[in-house]
Amino acid sequence: MTLLESNFLPLFKGTFLYTVLGLVAIAIIVTVILYFRAQRMKRIYGVMEEPKKEFAWTFWIMLIAAGLAVFLIKEGLEGGVGMLNTLFFAAFPYITVAIFILGSIYRYRNTGFKVSSLSTQFLEGKQLFWGSQPFHWGILFLFVGHLVAFLFPRSVIGWNGEPVRLLILEISSFVFALSALYGLIVLIYRRLGTRRISMVTNKMDMLVYVVLFTQITSGLGIALFARWGSTWFASTLTPYLRSIFAFNPDIAAVTAMPWFVQVHIISAFFIIAVIPFSRFMHFLVAPIDYIWRNYQVVVWNYNRKLIRKSTRHTFGRKIKNH
Repeated sequence: MTLLESNFLPLFKGTFLYTVLGLVAIAIIVTVILYFRAQRMKRIYGVMEEPKKEFAWTFWIMLIAAGLAVFLIKEGLEGGVGMLNTLFFAAFPYITVAIFILGSIYRYRNTGFKVSSLSTQFLEGKQLFWGSQPFHWGILFLFVGHLVAFLFPRSVIGWNGEPVRLLILEISSFVFALSALYGLIVLIYRRLGTRRISMVTNKMDMLVYVVLFTQITSGLGIALFARWGSTWFASTLTPYLRSIFAFNPDIAAVTAMPWFVQVHIISAFFIIAVIPFSRFMHFLVAPIDYIWRNYQVVVWNYNRKLIRKSTRHTFGRKIKNH
């Protein structure tokens, strides 16, 4: 060891030791200050615990409850219990529409700026794509198909007069229903399996998933066990739905249908009732008017004096705004 090392090494070791001890002391002081500040905040504002949101059990409990409700409805409708047919197919549609209208108006007037789909795309995008795309395309096709059968029943019946065209319509509808079911399952798995998304989830989301699952599975049951639904929908359910709009419900044909068709109808009306209380509300405030509104005029405020003196324009031609 050289003379330089023998003189400076102990000094270096001592300085390093004191530096470390000083940093440790500062860390302890800061920790103590933060601890007492946190205790003071607790006394003033109470304990702020991290929210723990686990919705898997909520979803399964709601799904079991929905299955039990479907079973009770089936037994009640098939057994002719009380006034269930009148309640579900004559009164329930008007109740759900009233809830939809009044609830939408109330929510828009009181929490208009909070009406949103609450997109979680920035939290997770891959599973959202593979769930949202098949689900939305499947639901869109099925909705349009039901709407066409409701508005133009004779045309649908005429189209189905050819067996090949009937098979094409039935098979394509079944495929889109499977697409919607697959997308829904992916979306449910994504929302329950991703913790970041569960933090922005609520119980109404679980209820919507359960109702949609009931609606889609009952529709698939109709396709499997009550075939050629596009034909008998146009000839049987369209008159019933039109009687609802005419405020003179004719439920004779509906009460004679299989129970899974009746469950499909009831769940469809139930979806209408939950719209004001769920993310479905966002489609009512979608900026659809952007499609037909006039072009937005953008004015370029230029200095006229500089324009007069400028040599970058053609003489005798006025500068256009861009």
